[in-house]
Amino acid sequence: MTGFTVLLPVHRPPVMLGTAIESVLAQSVTDLDLVVICDGAPPETAAFAQEYAERDPRVRVLDLPKGERHGEAHRHRVLEEVDEATRPLVAQIADDDLWFPGHLAELRQLLADADFGNLLQVRLTPEGEIAVHLGDLADPATRERMRTERFNLFGPSVAGYRLAAYRRLVHGWQPAPADVWSDLHMWRAFLDTPGLQLATRYAVEGVSLPDAERTDVDLADRAAENRRIAAALLGSDTAQRDFRARAFAELGASLSVTTTYAREVATAHQGAITQISDLWTHLEGTRGAFDAASAALERKRKANRRLRARNRALAEELAALKVSSAGRRPRWPSR
Repeated sequence: MTGFTVLLPVHRPPVMLGTAIESVLAQSVTDLDLVVICDGAPPETAAFAQEYAERDPRVRVLDLPKGERHGEAHRHRVLEEVDEATRPLVAQIADDDLWFPGHLAELRQLLADADFGNLLQVRLTPEGEIAVHLGDLADPATRERMRTERFNLFGPSVAGYRLAAYRRLVHGWQPAPADVWSDLHMWRAFLDTPGLQLATRYAVEGVSLPDAERTDVDLADRAAENRRIAAALLGSDTAQRDFRARAFAELGASLSVTTTYAREVATAHQGAITQISDLWTHLEGTRGAFDAASAALERKRKANRRLRARNRALAEELAALKVSSAGRRPRWPSR
């Protein structure tokens, strides 16, 4: 196993692009190619990325017209051209996310045994709170949720896969249906391919700063936030350890809440089973009384049928007697 192809799609001005590129080039795994895919980005974005390409031969810049949706087809064309022998692994980073220097090393360990998987995704909110995406791709229930619900355990910046596995899929990166996130659409192709090993590695090696939580923040302020976080975290092993400790503390708290909820559900479930058992016992008793009442009613019905039959027979006898005596003269008793 050798190096990585790292995809970095971008569609906007390069105000945050530099910190993302630098976090890739600072990886402890140096055997990589970084492909900056300018998906209809303004000219200054490609020019900015090209400055890194001129300084580091591992960087390549593709200045492309805007593709459908998020330009997913551009990513597929890049991966079609990759030499699997020298770049068997694939990773991706968003222009507003940051990797710690050990990110690709952890992904490489994950992909030593898995075809597709993820590290833990840790979001940093504008208020400075940490949120960890809780789940495990090896869990069948998690995979089923991702297949059938609007649920995504992780984004592209913490995902990784073997190029050989990608080339086995029914489809690669492509525009997703309008109601499906493009990364979830891609992950479902992995989930639906038989024989692939899927896994989550519980490692924290980056920071996610998603657009969805910063819709009211302009790009200049977002760029300042990225630079501040990059300066605080990427150059300090101590700061990274502290961030990981906070993330795992949050993860532990989430697991505790989940475990407590599971226990409450189990208790409620057991209570429901007890109630159902009591109702069944009551139903059995009611059924016995009902059967006895039904038997008594049937006996009465049979007795009534016998009585009606007897009455009909008597009526017929009486009618016959009337007919037989109709032509006779009455005999009067002597005085």
